[in-house]
Amino acid sequence: MSETRHLLERGVARGDVRADADVGVTATLVAASLVFRLVGEQQMPDEALVESVVDLIGRAVGAGP
Repeated sequence: MSETRHLLERGVARGDVRADADVGVTATLVAASLVFRLVGEQQMPDEALVESVVDLIGRAVGAGP
C-alpha cells in the first residue's frame, strides 16, 4: 500500500477525509501530478506544486468544517 493511500485512509478514520472518497484514485492523482512534473515537464516538483496539489486534493476530499 502506498504511503499516500495509507495517510488518506487514516484521514477517513479520523473524519478529516470524506468516507465516500475513493482513496485509491486520490492517491493516484497525487502521484500522477508529481510524475507528470518529472516526465512531462522535465522539472523537479517544487514546494509550490506540492502545496497546490495538497490544497486541491484537500478541497476535493476533505470532510469540511
